[in-house]
Amino acid sequence: MAILFINGINDQSVIGVSLDQNSKLVQLIDGNCSIHRRLPLKQGIDHEFMLFGRGVKQMGVQFKTKPNLIFNQIADADTHQGALKRCIELCSQVDSPVINRPEHILNTTREKVADTLQGIPGLVMPRTLRFRPRSPEEVLEFAIERRILHPYIVRVAGGHHGKNMVRLDSPGDMPKLHALPFDGRDYYLAEYKDYRDEDGLYHKQRIIVIDGEPLLRHALFQDDWLVHSNARQFMLQHGESWEDDVKRFDRLSHEELPKVRPAIDEVTKRLKLEYYGIDCSIRPDGSLLVFEANANMNVLHSPNEASRYRVAAIQKELYTMLEKYSGDQVRP
Repeated sequence: MAILFINGINDQSVIGVSLDQNSKLVQLIDGNCSIHRRLPLKQGIDHEFMLFGRGVKQMGVQFKTKPNLIFNQIADADTHQGALKRCIELCSQVDSPVINRPEHILNTTREKVADTLQGIPGLVMPRTLRFRPRSPEEVLEFAIERRILHPYIVRVAGGHHGKNMVRLDSPGDMPKLHALPFDGRDYYLAEYKDYRDEDGLYHKQRIIVIDGEPLLRHALFQDDWLVHSNARQFMLQHGESWEDDVKRFDRLSHEELPKVRPAIDEVTKRLKLEYYGIDCSIRPDGSLLVFEANANMNVLHSPNEASRYRVAAIQKELYTMLEKYSGDQVRP
């Protein structure tokens, strides 16, 4: 056996389903970085295994031949605790190298990352606290107790893509919290740092770190603080062509990314991950404002021909890492 890719089901034991272009039913498994299904590999070099979450029985794994390398793709420490703990047991059965050891992934919840990254020169990491409020009033009380001043962000733990989160700029914004479910689940309370540039826009980047090597994946901007992939439409309406995007991306990669490399190297050292991503804003003063850092970032898909070279660069580094740790030729 060469490379074993491990996936995991969330703690709710729930998966999504959808139809592909041929109207066939496909599984949508959240909380995994999905390198295996998007990275072409040499035939026969790869194997896949699925681990269940909490409350589901699963037979133990017996290795007839130990894998040369284990790639743990389970990436969400908030929603996949059960699968990650099972992955720890599986990895302990063999002495194979492991990319993204599950015990290290368990330390990538938002509050743990916020604690871990404090004090890095040239890096700003907003304070983030985990709590379990039962009402909007308890949110405000908790913020006061912990000396988190407005503005701040309140979000459901395990939520992504800007969903189930609100920003409170003052105590008068408390009614916004009624849009969130207060049903016993955990929440995050995070400081909000204004990152508007001189042009009045919010600039956000995603950096992918592969075996210590940082690569810019994308660079977006918008007139709203909550910048996601839909910012592409705003950028086009703002008059930015793909040629402009490429020039800006290349400038950030060659001129700005090297300036924050020492901070990123320290992040890598502290997180102890071989593969992960950083959502951030590279500030005009050369500092790095971090929004989140974890392995739960899917980056190998791009519908735009003009940006496929960025995916190709990431694929190249992934191949190099897999060959380094497995000792096998993996490229198709």
